[in-house]
Amino acid sequence: MTLPVFSKDELQQATQKADLIQAAANQIIKDFAEFGLEVQFSGATVSFYEELSAQLEVHVQQLISENYSGFMGLLYRIDIGQKEIAQYEQDMNGFPYARIITELIIHREIKKVLFRAYFRDKR
Repeated sequence: MTLPVFSKDELQQATQKADLIQAAANQIIKDFAEFGLEVQFSGATVSFYEELSAQLEVHVQQLISENYSGFMGLLYRIDIGQKEIAQYEQDMNGFPYARIITELIIHREIKKVLFRAYFRDKR
């Protein structure tokens, strides 16, 4: 079985669906909580990206500065590797590193939710 590949357009479309947004937010909250980091989501789907990215970027910057092993653990938990980081660094050239990682985290968490929905629908 071939896994689906979700393009950036498909990720963007997913952010228009309230159930997928809430599931992605829940996944982000859960993953960050594993590292003692609180993330809150109001449930307002129109502000999902802005609301979460602002919080995540602060946490990512803090981890990089104060707990690099925790930062690496978070990347491992979310399943982000060097290849993805390098691609995003190239795509987002000129952006701060914490911003690039934040973007990557949000996209990866949305992909997780989309994969689950894809396989749930295939049953």
